[in-house]
Amino acid sequence: MRIPTRLPAVLTILSLFTSITAASAETIRLNGTGSGLVLMKPLLAAFQKDNKGVTFDLEKSLGSSASIKAVARNALDLAVSGRPLKPEESAEGLVMQEYGKTPFVVVTNKQVRVDNLTLKELAAMYAGQTVKWPDGEMVRVVLRPNEDVDSKLTRSMSPEMDRALTVAQGRKDMLLGVTDNDAFENVRKTQGALGMLSLSLPVSEPGAVNVVRLNGVQPTVANLAGGKYPYAKTLYLVTRKDAGAAVAKFLKFLESRKGRTLAAKHGLVYSGAK
Repeated sequence: MRIPTRLPAVLTILSLFTSITAASAETIRLNGTGSGLVLMKPLLAAFQKDNKGVTFDLEKSLGSSASIKAVARNALDLAVSGRPLKPEESAEGLVMQEYGKTPFVVVTNKQVRVDNLTLKELAAMYAGQTVKWPDGEMVRVVLRPNEDVDSKLTRSMSPEMDRALTVAQGRKDMLLGVTDNDAFENVRKTQGALGMLSLSLPVSEPGAVNVVRLNGVQPTVANLAGGKYPYAKTLYLVTRKDAGAAVAKFLKFLESRKGRTLAAKHGLVYSGAK
């Protein structure tokens, strides 16, 4: 059977087209704190609808510090961090911008029938002075590691919360969530559980846990933006100084009206220039 003489030329063209397509596709490697990653997922999807040549590599949350290290070592392109850069990290050629704030909220297991707590009541639960909910269920406080930013935020809520957290961390019956996602899962799965989390986490799984009013104020994005709800976790975006064009384009999308509106729906008050 004779092979048409044009076939090799066609194959060459197809091979060249495939090579060009592969070269034009860009992948953004992204990771960070769990509360930031759940917020990012709908934003990634929206960005990709208009930018078909950009894909995202998003694995299980590494946390802020590990993700910042990975960016410095060129193992990641973008980190969503729950803390600002340290001077030595900036010296490694990293740049940071404040992305926004998400309400820092009280959450309980779905079976808990309490929809409001005062800061004094919350401190009493952390300190072990209040050990049962009104229905008799045991209060199970979910803690974070002492050096974690969420523990520092909890301490900063009031002097009483600072003292109560110190007491709680000395107790042996406490649950520990090493990461944002671990803490969320502990609250979701444990009867009587109570913890402090970023609003972006319960928003990502509606109905999985209860978000409780604090001192009578609903911890919404609108109330945080309006100054009615005072407790928030700040999220930062960390890249290298030589970040590629795809990363720059994605950051520009996050700054856009569409990006800011979508972020607000998923728990974030945008901090950057409008």
